[in-house]
Amino acid sequence: RALPARLSGLIGAVAMPLLLSACSSGTPDCSDADARALLDEIIEDTFAESAYGKELRPLVDYEVRGIRMLGHDKAVDSYECRATLAISAKNGAGKSMEHDFEYDVASVHDKNSDFEINYDDGIKQAILQFSVAKSLGAR
Repeated sequence: RALPARLSGLIGAVAMPLLLSACSSGTPDCSDADARALLDEIIEDTFAESAYGKELRPLVDYEVRGIRMLGHDKAVDSYECRATLAISAKNGAGKSMEHDFEYDVASVHDKNSDFEINYDDGIKQAILQFSVAKSLGAR
């Protein structure tokens, strides 16, 4: 699927939404397969947007764990969510590093998209922290 990006809205100080076209009715919840697929796309894009991320990506595996819903606004059909991004070396050396992040899943009125995800800077922070730890020999 093509996943167009669009800047709008804020969660905390930094947020970036991505849109996904889906054949569904209503907004997917925090752990829905479509929402998880978009989270994976967001994580891959975050790795690709920086030199350290591009260098790090082939060397690591990641997993989104502990997805939980913090709230559901029925009036606008949006979900407030929290999850943990765990990053570990592919060779199994060292411990995984975990970082929590928050995101919203909201419906949009767009001919190309059914919903968007707005997220805080926790994904970028997790990748940066792992990269720094690796460069210092901790991973």
